[in-house]
Amino acid sequence: MDLEPHLSPIEAAAEALQGQHRIANQVPRPVAAWANADAISAWLDRARAYCAAPAPEVSKAAEWLLDNDYQISRSAVRIREDLPPDFYRKLPRLTGGPHDGLPRVFCLAHGLLSACHMQISMATALQFVRAYQAETSLTIAELWAFPTMLRLACMELLVTAFTRLAPTVKPPFAASACIAMLEQFDDTECVSRALRNFIAITSISWKDFFDRTSRVEAILQEDPAGIYPRMDFNTRDRYRKAVEDLSDGAASPEPVVAEYIVARARAANPADQDGHIGVWLVGGRRRETEAALGYHPPWKARMRRWLSRRGGWLYAGAMSGTGMTTLLAPALYLWIEHARPLAWTVGIVLALLPASILATAVVNWLVTLTVPPRVLPKLDFEKEIPMDCAAAVVMPVIVGTPAEAAASVERLEMHWMANPDPMLRFALLTDHLDAQAESMAGDTEIEQAFVGGVRRLNQLHGQDGHGPFHLLHRPRRFNPSEACWMGWERKRGKLEQFNHLVLGRDASAFLIQEGDTGALYGLKFAVTVDADTSLPPGTVNRLVGSLAHPLNKAEFDAETGRVKSGYTVIQPRVEIRPESGTRSLFARLCTGDTAIDIYSQATSDVYQDLFGSGTYVGKGIYEIGPFESSLAGRVPENALLSHDLFERAHGRAALASDIVVYEGFPAGYPEYSRRWQRWVRGN
Repeated sequence: MDLEPHLSPIEAAAEALQGQHRIANQVPRPVAAWANADAISAWLDRARAYCAAPAPEVSKAAEWLLDNDYQISRSAVRIREDLPPDFYRKLPRLTGGPHDGLPRVFCLAHGLLSACHMQISMATALQFVRAYQAETSLTIAELWAFPTMLRLACMELLVTAFTRLAPTVKPPFAASACIAMLEQFDDTECVSRALRNFIAITSISWKDFFDRTSRVEAILQEDPAGIYPRMDFNTRDRYRKAVEDLSDGAASPEPVVAEYIVARARAANPADQDGHIGVWLVGGRRRETEAALGYHPPWKARMRRWLSRRGGWLYAGAMSGTGMTTLLAPALYLWIEHARPLAWTVGIVLALLPASILATAVVNWLVTLTVPPRVLPKLDFEKEIPMDCAAAVVMPVIVGTPAEAAASVERLEMHWMANPDPMLRFALLTDHLDAQAESMAGDTEIEQAFVGGVRRLNQLHGQDGHGPFHLLHRPRRFNPSEACWMGWERKRGKLEQFNHLVLGRDASAFLIQEGDTGALYGLKFAVTVDADTSLPPGTVNRLVGSLAHPLNKAEFDAETGRVKSGYTVIQPRVEIRPESGTRSLFARLCTGDTAIDIYSQATSDVYQDLFGSGTYVGKGIYEIGPFESSLAGRVPENALLSHDLFERAHGRAALASDIVVYEGFPAGYPEYSRRWQRWVRGN
């Protein structure tokens, strides 16, 4: 074919290759260098043994191989892990000619190696793949498989070249037709360049490569709502997988599906949630998209949907059935012992509690095995939180001594050091201990410790004394039902009055206000933490990014005022701090493994995964306006001790199991019992 004179050699090679490829619809046959890590490892052992005393003409290649054998082993493992059979079957294959039956992307990898003379870099890979896609787009699966196919191609070249040098070292596979592309190098040079390419492939950011070469990604970036470009990588990947799924089930090319989704969002009201492509891909309008595209879900997807629609009944039925099954053993034992009706009834009643505990454990375990974790979509606020999503980290505390006040101030500073975003404020919401009078001896010293500590933090970390730290302290009020002077409604009251302050309704509840209180007006979100909570770096940004995503936005029923979809609260996963879980034998026995999960992954949670709604234990993020609206007029005074579950029921909460915060754990049983007593009393 005639090549444009302005094309670079890499681009010309890519376009020439594109003109030669013809795609078949059948399932591809196994590629020549199929991911057989065991066979490659066995070959490597034979090659090492040979390299102990190589022939003179093989000495240089043997030196290269012995110095870099770990690169071969690591690449073989990556090939096996990154190219499972189900994923491999998605790859389009070529038909006709010497490459018949090989995946197109495998031949494309060999083409890049030939065009760049086995000197891979991000720039050459981008240039080559973009030129190849001038007329025909690669699929999402092919782009993700490209680095693995480069490893396969380099492995094939390495093994073939070394086998030519040392014929007694038998190869683990037969070479493919693609190997003929690289006859321009001698075998020793092929070995050295293949080994260097293993290192180069590992160093390239393939996520960035995908974003810059995917046609589907480029189309989805045109989201009319402007949300897609702001999302984090994992959420965008979830959207792209939805495009893949729709493309497979509708037998329609991926770019066509993506363009349809963008067109539907563009036709919707820009001010409405339907203006975001996610609504049509993974949200409430997904079924309309499927109907329009003629989508036929696979049987596994149909089964999951059937189970999801009947989740409540199935869960209750499984609990009842498992509970009845666990009661068979005590019932059978009582029957064998010829127990009288009264004794039989008492025995069964006594067995109900352990039977229900066992049934719950078994059913929840089965749910975690069969239902994948439900991960919330997120906006990418890793670098900074935008101005329209400003938030406050609030720490409600009750203190009785100046030392406790100083410790609370120090904990607040630690939260800021771990999450120093300019759009975050950090506030202490404080009360004195319950007392028999409005003022008690020592109150002034505690207040001075708070004020002095917050003022010092603002001077240390702010500018001209204006910083991100705040103190909001309430006086005691007499509570007839408790017959004492105390902070109104304790923690719930502090948060409610803080919300009123932020919404501009009333700031008079806080007698002492230190810091720039005006900076709190108009904040959108609040992150609540306890006195013993630790926030890992970046946690607050991820929480804000989660609740700010439009698919998580709370939608209210106009008639009932209840939240019908979305969430007002998102609860992170709460783990025990490692130092708390190891400071005593009691703590070690109760907490188990408390190692920090640095790269946090989503974990299973029955309520979130099965019903789309999680629990709430008072540590998490809420959107201030909708949160207040969900509770307006629903909480009688002096009626709630444990408010978290009540707020979850009315405001609808989600669990972000891939975001983690840490909390302390009592060192001994007396302290544990006191905390447990507070929880039981509240609940």
